[in-house]
Amino acid sequence: MSSPIKVLGTVRSIKRFSTEVYRVDFTVPSRATRFRPGQFLHLALDPFDPTGGFWPESRVFSIASQPQEDHVTIVYSVKGRFTHRMERELAVGAEFWLKLPYGDFTVSSSFLNEGPVVLIAGGTGVSPFIPFLQGGWESGKVALYYGVVQPEHFLFREHYAQWLNYPEFKLHLFSEAPTPPEPLLRNGRLSLDVICDEMGLEASRSHYFLSGPPVMIDSFRKGLSARGLPLHQIHSDEWE
Repeated sequence: MSSPIKVLGTVRSIKRFSTEVYRVDFTVPSRATRFRPGQFLHLALDPFDPTGGFWPESRVFSIASQPQEDHVTIVYSVKGRFTHRMERELAVGAEFWLKLPYGDFTVSSSFLNEGPVVLIAGGTGVSPFIPFLQGGWESGKVALYYGVVQPEHFLFREHYAQWLNYPEFKLHLFSEAPTPPEPLLRNGRLSLDVICDEMGLEASRSHYFLSGPPVMIDSFRKGLSARGLPLHQIHSDEWE
């Protein structure tokens, strides 16, 4: 695994998904793209002196782009003081310091040798799964269960058709707000009972990756453990 490095990133683009959810692409040196799908970075808004200054206040964000590209992508929701600053200060062409990569929450095709991979995402928690899904895999079953509050909060819709080109990939979308009928989309919250029922006999040998609000992660992790699933088959994105 690559050791974390500090690099200056230039904001290449900003996309607004809704009133409070944004995607940001940073152009970075090539050495900063040596990460594994699922890892995260630190973003600092205040200046940093690379000759020996203290690292300023920062926040962590999952990397939502593929390794070995010329940029890194994050998605954030405006919820606190730091993210409100991001909304005000991030602008195309501006430079900010990034520190990456970090994290052991990595999604790899190697897990498919043991059974299906089940990706469970809430809100912006879909971000760490994007590099894996975009990169594709040679064989094995992969299912993405993705829930949001409003249908406009679904991120990376432009990639859905690409993922569905894999015969053994299944996409399940959940919106808490009532929505008009749409293929693959259901009304209601993500449900572990539904997921396990749909995985059927393969539920017990699947690897589950959980990413989203802490309450969701805790609930699903406890639910999987209560069903007798071994700890090594439950992977949580908790930025530790």
